[in-house]
Amino acid sequence: MRGCLQATAGFVAAIFVLTAVTALIGTNLIVVATDRETVKGLFTGLDEVVRQTAPALIMEAARQEALARGIGDLPIDETQLQTAVATVIPPGWMDAQAAAAVDGLYDYLETGDPADAEVTLDTRPLLDSLRGAAGQQMVTAVIANLPPCTGGVPNFSTVGNVEVPDCLSPGTDVQQLSNVVHTAVVNAIDQNPELLANAGVVRIPLFAAGDAVGLSGERQTEWARLQRNFAFARTWGWALWLLPLACLLLIALLVVRSLPTWGHWWGWPLVIAAVVVLFFAIIAPALLTFVARTAVPPPTDPLALPLRQLGLNLITTVADRWLVRVYSQAGILLALGVGFILMAFGVTAVREKGY
Repeated sequence: MRGCLQATAGFVAAIFVLTAVTALIGTNLIVVATDRETVKGLFTGLDEVVRQTAPALIMEAARQEALARGIGDLPIDETQLQTAVATVIPPGWMDAQAAAAVDGLYDYLETGDPADAEVTLDTRPLLDSLRGAAGQQMVTAVIANLPPCTGGVPNFSTVGNVEVPDCLSPGTDVQQLSNVVHTAVVNAIDQNPELLANAGVVRIPLFAAGDAVGLSGERQTEWARLQRNFAFARTWGWALWLLPLACLLLIALLVVRSLPTWGHWWGWPLVIAAVVVLFFAIIAPALLTFVARTAVPPPTDPLALPLRQLGLNLITTVADRWLVRVYSQAGILLALGVGFILMAFGVTAVREKGY
């Protein structure tokens, strides 16, 4: 009978190790994923990504236009473009908009109210920058890097409400043309009804009714499902620890008859679970990085490199914050397990010496 109870307790101890490892890893992932402040911290550095990609996009568009006109070697002042873009984007503006977007999404995920599913963009700092000298500098940089016209007058393309030439005629006064285009940009900003109605604050509802802009019906269904899963995990994530605790109680009922047996039957499973978690935590960063780099190989398009690096940085940041919690809690498990084992050996030694 005793051997049967011990075999059963051993099986329950194995279940404890598996469930404790799952609970420790899973609950901390839930905590990290459901903490809006943690998620907002993941999107720092967007300003730098835009500063890297925007000039490259402008240069690529200019080169394509030049090739369409039979111009193979287009001299582009990359430094001028980079400086113009860096100047026109207010410091920290992109990071602030990303944080506001995360707030809007988490407002919905936490409440489940579609009215809270709204992304708010404060365009006022950017618009003020575009209206001023920084906007003038950026327009001049774009105009100066247009390809030369190979025949006749340039064609004008409408970007928003602004007419922009697709090439420069010989003898064109770049500064004068850029002044005209910049004035048109400022007028377009000042006459935009949506910007005027909301004083430069743009609100984008994700769950729009009627013909309003918003997510498609299929996307809305996916977000509603995500919200239910988010709410369930946030509310009941702690329940992952119920099964490991139940296993420890069952072990106590099956085989614990003294302090030494209690120490051994609880201590060793706790130590094994902690060691398994710590081993997984040690290899997890390298494993995640390998999987991320394998799943998303380095792009051939240089414009995608900053975005790929941003994605890898997000994974690294999540892993780092998760690891801090895992290491601390695994350390507590290890300390408890060692404490139980030392208690078992200590009580046994005392009894053997007849104290």
